[in-house]
Amino acid sequence: MHDAVVVGGGPAGTITAGLLAKDHDVLVIEEHASSGLPMQCAGLVTQDVAGMCGVGLDILNRISGADVIFPSGGKFEVRAKGIKALLIDRTDLDRKLAEKAADKGAEIRYGVKYSGCSISEDGVSLSTDRGELRSKLIIGADGHSSKVAMSLGNNLPKEYIYGIEADAKHRSEHDDVMTLRIGSEFAPGFFSWEIPFGDMVRIGLCISAGNRSTPSEYLGKLLKASGIERENVVSKYSGKIPIGGRPKSYGNRTLLIGDAAGQVKPISGGGLYSICKAAPILDRTVREALRENRVNSKHLSEYEKGWKKEIGREFSRGYKIRKLFTNLSDKDLDKIFGIIDRDDMRSILDNIDLDNPSGVSKLMLRNPQVGMRFLPIILRAMI
Repeated sequence: MHDAVVVGGGPAGTITAGLLAKDHDVLVIEEHASSGLPMQCAGLVTQDVAGMCGVGLDILNRISGADVIFPSGGKFEVRAKGIKALLIDRTDLDRKLAEKAADKGAEIRYGVKYSGCSISEDGVSLSTDRGELRSKLIIGADGHSSKVAMSLGNNLPKEYIYGIEADAKHRSEHDDVMTLRIGSEFAPGFFSWEIPFGDMVRIGLCISAGNRSTPSEYLGKLLKASGIERENVVSKYSGKIPIGGRPKSYGNRTLLIGDAAGQVKPISGGGLYSICKAAPILDRTVREALRENRVNSKHLSEYEKGWKKEIGREFSRGYKIRKLFTNLSDKDLDKIFGIIDRDDMRSILDNIDLDNPSGVSKLMLRNPQVGMRFLPIILRAMI
């Protein structure tokens, strides 16, 4: 019997397995043939996250600024003094994290598809297309449509957003500046991105659920607006992201991490930072549970208390901002551009912490002139 079986060989699963494998028998099962494929991430991370991953990164570009394009064409320029984010090869990162977990003693089996589990006083029986597995604990790191998460009952995230991105041959005017677009034309309910790297650009978008058009149709519009010919697209990826968290990230002999736990930043849709913060807490909780032979829901709830104490406040504030944002019309967004298009607001956004972005809103609203002009827009969005 394994001490823990981790379902999912992406970063959430391999970072967790690498920590646990130091003193425990850990098995990771992944349905795909390798870690990192299919790629479903823009690959933009902060330098802090890069350091927390603990492996050498294949850095495609360093980003120090952004042009935010509003619905009517207004451009808000953000320019930091230093590097704000790194564009990395996510497939390479995922594979290196898997190698690191294996080096630390975790066993990784690829091409194994998980279908369900049954939990008893004696342990966990996992059903896969390669036979049954036995474990003391099951850890769900199986992504946005986690079967492990749904084994805990009605455990859906508050919402999903749907995304698509492509790598295309295109030389951007500024090598270190990405372009973000907001509004209903290109990314209703979220935003689009264009991230340069050499003679290429990673271009994509997410949209809220319920739109009549598909992400692919919006991508076509975005390519045209960016001056990118369809024939210059060399690869394309799509997926969905759980937003707003799930009701539970634990149960009897069960823990969740990453997208499976809904640990995604509501404003940006990023998840690596959350994984890096939650994994050590999960590791500590599992070690105590196995040492004391207390693997019930009551004891494992300490994990959820721990990660929410660490990153829950940012999630809560970020989701409130997201709900306000989704209620704003294009006209409202253009009014906001008129309010923030000033040097003191640029100075605030130049220093934004991309891992904790919600704090910027409080700093902006502290300005009496800005706050008073924002108030009618916010009130309309809340009604």
